[in-house]
Amino acid sequence: MFKQWIPAIHNKAEVGTTLQAGTNCWEAEFKNAGIFHQWASAYEEFESGAGNFTVALVELPNGKIKEVLPSNIKFMDLPNYTTSN
Repeated sequence: MFKQWIPAIHNKAEVGTTLQAGTNCWEAEFKNAGIFHQWASAYEEFESGAGNFTVALVELPNGKIKEVLPSNIKFMDLPNYTTSN
């Protein structure tokens, strides 16, 4: 299970715009299911160079792969999963 980023939604106000509550943040609950495949390295470019960080590669039910931050993933046992001896 993992959390996703909720993009910002701006609403028109009398003057300018306001940020819709519950957007521009991480989901509060682990409500997205996927299959963890492995840990990977990711990076983000800055003026001073690259910043490296670890992500989990998670496969969604539709086959797409998501990069998930370690703090936004929760490992669960599958109820019907059995191991063979």
